[in-house]
Amino acid sequence: MIEIRSLSHTYSGASSPALVDVDLRIEDGEYLAVAGANGSGKSTLIRCLNGLVVPPAGAVAVDGLDPSRPEERRSIRRILALVFQNPPDQIVASVVEEDTAFGLENLGVPRAEMVERVRAALEEMGLARESASPTRFLSAGQQQRLAVAGALVLGPKHLAFDEATSMIDPAGRSEILDRMDALAASGATVIHVTHDMDEAARARRVVVLSEGRVAFDGTPEELFRRGNLAALGLAPPRSWSLARALGLPPVVGERPGDLGRRAARALRDGMRPEPLDPEPAIPPGPDRPAGADPERESPPLVSGSEVSAFRADRAGLSYLSGTPQERRALTDIDLGIPRGGRVALVGATGSGKSSLLQLLSALAFPQKGRVLSFGIDTSDPKTDLRALRMRTPLSVQRPESALFEYYAGDEVSFGPRNQGLSGSALVARVRSALEAVGLPFDEFRDRPVRSLSGGQKRRLALASVLAMEPEALLLDEPGSALDPVSRERLMGLVYSYGRKGGTVVFATHSMEEAARADLVVVLAEGRLRAAETPAYIFGAGWDPSWGLARPFGARAAEGAREAGLVLPEGIVDEAGLIRALADLGRGAPSRASAGLPASRTAGEAGA
Repeated sequence: MIEIRSLSHTYSGASSPALVDVDLRIEDGEYLAVAGANGSGKSTLIRCLNGLVVPPAGAVAVDGLDPSRPEERRSIRRILALVFQNPPDQIVASVVEEDTAFGLENLGVPRAEMVERVRAALEEMGLARESASPTRFLSAGQQQRLAVAGALVLGPKHLAFDEATSMIDPAGRSEILDRMDALAASGATVIHVTHDMDEAARARRVVVLSEGRVAFDGTPEELFRRGNLAALGLAPPRSWSLARALGLPPVVGERPGDLGRRAARALRDGMRPEPLDPEPAIPPGPDRPAGADPERESPPLVSGSEVSAFRADRAGLSYLSGTPQERRALTDIDLGIPRGGRVALVGATGSGKSSLLQLLSALAFPQKGRVLSFGIDTSDPKTDLRALRMRTPLSVQRPESALFEYYAGDEVSFGPRNQGLSGSALVARVRSALEAVGLPFDEFRDRPVRSLSGGQKRRLALASVLAMEPEALLLDEPGSALDPVSRERLMGLVYSYGRKGGTVVFATHSMEEAARADLVVVLAEGRLRAAETPAYIFGAGWDPSWGLARPFGARAAEGAREAGLVLPEGIVDEAGLIRALADLGRGAPSRASAGLPASRTAGEAGA
């Protein structure tokens, strides 16, 4: 078993401890979720288990071994594998299959067995076709899959996953979560650090940290029933919140289709849903009142460069061109992005989202076709790329890797200073940007960047972009690895930037975030598959071959339709479903007027 006794830890230079008197006992074969806001101490806790963060002597024991003792750490690392929050920190080889084999080589596994185990692990993680690929050309999601493969291939007794699904597409996330379930069922100890309460609900036990202390230790249902999770930086599962809004008893882990069918039966039996959710799964932000998105008119796709923020004309991009490892990232992209629009890029891991953002930001250039940024050809030798990039800065997929100043305030001031700002104007710009992302200026301006948590670094990176007051924001997975409250606040800021006239293009694996954009652009294997409104993409235009999953609310609405309800098209979120059900409930009490065929029985509707 794993025992933690009065564990405390303070990082050098930090103003407050990361962990304070933590006591935990994790039994062999237990499936434990560790949750909490960014900076609450989750990553520090699991790094103490194998000595990556050295705990005080006697504070941690893994199967009786003490990670504070150098001679015992190697033995611990044979039985406890850790998947890091930032995959590149874990990738040590230049080729995918060699990286997966690294741990086995260190354990002296015979080559024939090693080859078979590596092949099986890569196949399980969907990386079999990439086995000979350079690791540096994998997308962030593929790198995360590789990190998981490197842990699974070892077959350890205990596995700790630190936000292992944060950068992976919905289908890939389901695969990894199913694998965690299988590992727990086989007797392995699984420790899953996550901000997602739908993921945490799959565990048998949840521990919540707050400011380095254990704030909760119990079952998922006990956690969700306590309410006010926002105080812990968390939000209840979407199924839980939606069931409560519909006046139904919540069920831990309920699938959206099942909840939709249950709602249809309850509506026929007289349920009258309230139009607003008392505790939304996504807390309200500055651009989203509780229960509904603001009404807005979606701008159309445009073809004329004079009214476009960005325009791609048959643009193509390849990596390692002319070599045996040549990789086609984008092919014949034709896309217009209007000024003032909020555009979400979605697609499976490796579909080309990051590559498209690099083209739009003039950090990469098309080998075929052209890309226009506010009417300027990015490939034109006369283009002032420095000025162009300041107009349309890109916040990369792992923004913490792009931070380079020692102090947080200096990091945010770098861009405005290069724009010519100084003195009180510079301070005001930095203050505004830090406050906007939830990092109080007086508290964080003199904080060493390295002392910040992963989520705080992501917010700092966004503040550095916002401080330049650009004409367009280009964001690659801006909300990944953030706790639900911080993520909603940040995304609310992103959405409101578009409402104020700025152009926002962001890549996301969250279909709920994409549903709140004006336009959704779908990429698959480097090709543009669709570019339309959320209502069309997640409704009549939905194509399962994209390898995505529709938003929870859209799937719940489909379940209700399967149970016989006649609902309007274009429902993409829980708020839309609640309004539609409330309208049906108010319309008339009869079965037919509630949208249910009069000839169907309760059993038929439930089926």
